[in-house]
Amino acid sequence: MPLKHAILGILNYQDMTGYDIDRWLQKPIAFFWHAQTSQVYKELNVIAKNNWVESRVEVQSGKPNKKVFSITDEGRIELKRWLGDADITEIMKYKNPLLIKIFFSGNIDLGATMRLLEKYIAECEAIIDSMNEDTRNIPDYEESFQTKEESFYWGMTITYGLMYYKNEITWANWCIEKLKAKIDE
Repeated sequence: MPLKHAILGILNYQDMTGYDIDRWLQKPIAFFWHAQTSQVYKELNVIAKNNWVESRVEVQSGKPNKKVFSITDEGRIELKRWLGDADITEIMKYKNPLLIKIFFSGNIDLGATMRLLEKYIAECEAIIDSMNEDTRNIPDYEESFQTKEESFYWGMTITYGLMYYKNEITWANWCIEKLKAKIDE
């Protein structure tokens, strides 16, 4: 399951709390990978049992203590093994709830399908806006993690996301035009 490897990748940048990891999954990489907070903590427990991470408690004055996780040498080995694995069987499994709805939309009126697609376009546009903001923040991430090598790959993922969502908008607009033509029949 890639979540544990995503967590290892995040911790490979610096030590973090579960909360910090969760924030990473909500912003910089949310457009291509997300998880619920409970899943993050569950996976942290699993990878700790595998000795891929270790934790320490930092005592804080006036606030609850925090548990900080760091990747171990074994965790780095596992991360590199996973990154280098060329098996794409799991990657090629594709699920898309929107497409399943569209596939069965013959059971509802055309207007409802058009409204779904219009809402989808608006969400895609909002994600693109957010990703453009993330692109502008790459220099801050580079400085924070003191690495320019990683940002080269971050740029690849952001470009993928921008191209993906722009294509989704193009496709959804095409579908809307097809539905409008069907209405005019």
